Amino acid sequence: MHQITAKLITLERVEAFVTFGWPKGALPTLQEQAQRLRRELPPHILSTYDRLKVEVKDTVVGVFEAECGGCHASLAKAALARLREETDVSRCEHCGRFIYLVAGHDLMPHHPSHELTSSPRGKGAVS
Repeated sequence: MHQITAKLITLERVEAFVTFGWPKGALPTLQEQAQRLRRELPPHILSTYDRLKVEVKDTVVGVFEAECGGCHASLAKAALARLREETDVSRCEHCGRFIYLVAGHDLMPHHPSHELTSSPRGKGAVS
């Protein structure tokens, strides 16, 4: 995962905690952490993040089996290749959310033909 994407995920979570006032008593610390993260992010990334925050619920989402975790659209092979390289911050080509590859998940779409199946047991089946 790209370092800036990791900071965006943390910022989104910290700001959610601030919004909901949880945990009680931690508000000043959380607000300070949010401000620090905002200072560390490039201005163009931060402005896109703030714009997205107004438009969609989750601004930073994982990619599962080649699909955006926000809009659930399939990503193009080129977008998946960029995501795999982790050399830059990636965004969904459909909804514009920031995206990252969820650890442990394949980039390829799931096909039922790839599942393991047991052999049918019927007359003449060998055990």
